[in-house]
Amino acid sequence: MENVKLLKTYKIDRKKINDRSFGIDNKKIIEELIEVTSTENGFIPEVMEFLSKQNKVPVKYLENRMVCETAHAMNAQEKYDDATRYFLKAASQGSAEGCFFLASMKYLGQGCEVNLPMARKLFERGANMEAFIECEDEFLLENKNVLDSCKCLSGFAQEGVGGEIDLETAFKYYSKVLKNKENDLDALHNIGILQCDLKKDLQEGLKLFKRGMQLGSVECTFSYGAYTFDSNPTDAFKYIQRAADEGNEEAIYKLDEYKSKLNLFKK
Repeated sequence: MENVKLLKTYKIDRKKINDRSFGIDNKKIIEELIEVTSTENGFIPEVMEFLSKQNKVPVKYLENRMVCETAHAMNAQEKYDDATRYFLKAASQGSAEGCFFLASMKYLGQGCEVNLPMARKLFERGANMEAFIECEDEFLLENKNVLDSCKCLSGFAQEGVGGEIDLETAFKYYSKVLKNKENDLDALHNIGILQCDLKKDLQEGLKLFKRGMQLGSVECTFSYGAYTFDSNPTDAFKYIQRAADEGNEEAIYKLDEYKSKLNLFKK
């Protein structure tokens, strides 16, 4: 088959499979790649199977990535109806990326009315997928946007967006992020807060804030100061001041409040 012969020139770097345009800078190559892998009726099975084996990427994952790439291109051109259709197609075929970006469009009202409950459901669907996909050679390929979906769902659950406040759900999915990306600053900070407020484990929460501080999280710096203020106000205020100096909005907003409290402690 002529298409298969052409595909031998389209070696994809598997480590860049999740990048926009698969990490390929040449627009002409991308257009040719789409042309040889599909027709008006969809993907050509034999061609996609060859591309899958050549690049050692599961065929369904490869197809969904290509569908989402088309959706991203439509989005960039502000063709939101087409983008929605392609993201929906990918989502219905088990793509976390499709779920995540469709949810984002519902959240932002991009080409549609804002629908927060639907956005939350779509984030949850993406969050419940496996974070990594095992390829035939046992290489673990990150399942694009699963962990992003976890963080968005957790944020929605934490704040009650698109449904009720559900701190256990927030804790569950932030924990999933941290399990797979141990230095994710957003997850570190939010699990730290939930350890203190939900699980009532102040020491574990402070441990996470310290870890976040070491990695450069100004949010963790502020929270460490805030959660230790009652027990050691003088030392805690130094962290709050540092966070304010480094641009943390909450620290800046609450700095005078903590300064007044500190002065009361000193009297």
